[in-house]
Amino acid sequence: MKTIVLALFLATALTLIALSGATLMAEVPITNADNSWLPITGAERRMNAPVVDKSAGVEAIFWRIHVIDDWSGDYVQRVYVHYVRLKVFSEAGKDKAATLEIPYGDKSGIVNIAGRTIKPDGTVNELGRDAIHDRVKVNLGGIRRKVKSFAMPGVEVGSIIEYRWREIQDGGNLLYLRLQFQHEFPVQRATYFIRPLPGKYTTYRMSFMPFNCKPTPMKEGSDGFDSTTLDNVPAFREEPMMPGEANVRPWVLVFYHEDSGRSDPDKYWAGVGRKAYSQLRLGLKTDELRQIAAQAAAGAKDDDEKALRLIGWIRANVRDLWSRQVSDQERAALFRKLPKDRVRTPTEVFKSGIGDSGELNTLFAALAMEAGMDARPALIADRGDMIFNKQLLEQYFLPNIDMAVSIGGNWKIYDVTAKLRPPGMLSWREEGVPVLITDPKNPEFITSPLSPPEASLSSRRATLSLAEDGTLEGDVTEQWTGHAAEERRRTLDGESADRQGEDTNDEILKVYPQAEITALHLENADSPEKPLRLTYHARIPGYAVRTGKRILFQPLFFQHGVAPLFSAAERRYDVAFPYAWRETDTVSVRFPSGFSLEKAENPGNLDFGEAGGYKLSMTVHDSVMTCARELIFGRGGRLLFPRSGYAQVQVVFDGIHRRDEVTLSLRQNGSSLGGAR
Repeated sequence: MKTIVLALFLATALTLIALSGATLMAEVPITNADNSWLPITGAERRMNAPVVDKSAGVEAIFWRIHVIDDWSGDYVQRVYVHYVRLKVFSEAGKDKAATLEIPYGDKSGIVNIAGRTIKPDGTVNELGRDAIHDRVKVNLGGIRRKVKSFAMPGVEVGSIIEYRWREIQDGGNLLYLRLQFQHEFPVQRATYFIRPLPGKYTTYRMSFMPFNCKPTPMKEGSDGFDSTTLDNVPAFREEPMMPGEANVRPWVLVFYHEDSGRSDPDKYWAGVGRKAYSQLRLGLKTDELRQIAAQAAAGAKDDDEKALRLIGWIRANVRDLWSRQVSDQERAALFRKLPKDRVRTPTEVFKSGIGDSGELNTLFAALAMEAGMDARPALIADRGDMIFNKQLLEQYFLPNIDMAVSIGGNWKIYDVTAKLRPPGMLSWREEGVPVLITDPKNPEFITSPLSPPEASLSSRRATLSLAEDGTLEGDVTEQWTGHAAEERRRTLDGESADRQGEDTNDEILKVYPQAEITALHLENADSPEKPLRLTYHARIPGYAVRTGKRILFQPLFFQHGVAPLFSAAERRYDVAFPYAWRETDTVSVRFPSGFSLEKAENPGNLDFGEAGGYKLSMTVHDSVMTCARELIFGRGGRLLFPRSGYAQVQVVFDGIHRRDEVTLSLRQNGSSLGGAR
């Protein structure tokens, strides 16, 4: 759960945004970074080989980013003005640079895209607006990201390509700024230009914390911007199942903080925990919520069930500020009504019917206390971003605020905003990480539990018939729970039922382009307390291959066409699986009349120790082959493997892939050579 408004208040940063629009706008300098091109030098025109990576077909000569905190109507926006200049050195580089992408998130927007191609003969081709498109891209981790995609005109070897754009972010914490130096291209010089907040607005001072790099010290500029530079940055190469990018990519944290000494980690984090607790208590005015808490928790057998019922009530009655359920107009109206000198009380959040993630969790705490439970803020690390280290003395590294409730003498962590998961289940990013339980006297760190493989189950069943021409047809049922269901629900979130069905159909066609899908039905997409369930009828011409009197087919229907997870011979980073999971598949295939098995060798089970195992059984009865497959991985929290152990991890998953790809042969008018077990 990302903190937004609550984090600002906990950091006492309201004074940074409670300013008049006219006053702040007068202080924001106008930069020409997004409305003019810098001169191209003779050296850049003559450059005929990359500098950073000798094998690169295209390289960035520079990547310049100006960062401006700008007032937009009723709230502050952070604006990044990007300017990139590339040089193309080879045909492969030309292909890569011909189509460019700019990723962005749900709380950011991309505007003012401009670009041009300068050919070796000096001819300039401008990027047309009709060449810019919106699309969704899926990365190696399965995360869907929105991108602006555009085809650069007239690209050829020796060309210089430059493009610029504005990235506008809403809802962020102005106390922190992350400078990302590594990009999809090697960069000869990456420079950030930052305008520090004027002293008349805050007594906080700006500090600089680098990770995985050594950029130049901040240099004060005459235009009001401070700058820092990192030279010769290699391109970022994504790997499957890698740690959070903040652990491996070069970046810098710029942050504002009180000018006080920080040297003792225990004292620092204890102070953070006490302050967070007191801020919550100051904001709680719960008398009006007592009746609601009683109604929502009525009939609960114990405190855990009370907590789950309260979460369900909040999800049903209060909308998340940044969800698709809230329009831009509603969001702007809420910002206009925000108190100028304090956080909103839980009662105010309830009455508005809208709250950010921090406010929703605070409302949960208020209701929990009215229901007789001990609840307080829990500051929690994000395993999907940065591995927490207590020596990093900045609250930024405990970025999320959930709520801890005492259940049977132990703390249990809840996140109200996790509407795509069952109530009481944390994001995998918040599992197995340090949690600071706040307290007025003695805050303490605990570790959040990891969910077992059984909590994230993929259960699939197919009853199919194979025709003589290789067509496979039958009924399919797929069901997911826990984190496995959340991944799929995220792609469906906010879509209409018809659109959800279309998207699901498209996903099936990616595996079987020739398939005819009918009777598709998706259940529980908006009910995370229930398994996500998909049923459909499939007809797939050409699934099996007919060669004379034989038919070759892959009996494991759900693994058909799945690529190896780890195909690279070498590894740069550790292997980090997000969560433990279990898969159970049952596939029955009826043979065509007059055909029987010629070969039926079961590739067998695979035991990979305490982390899990793979089991496969294959039986034949009355011309029907039934395959039962089970995969368990991550048992006992075994999710992280050092790069030095990559070869062993690869052996395990290659072994799984070989078994999943098993191909059997049917022979016409022949007798079976034996069943498989």
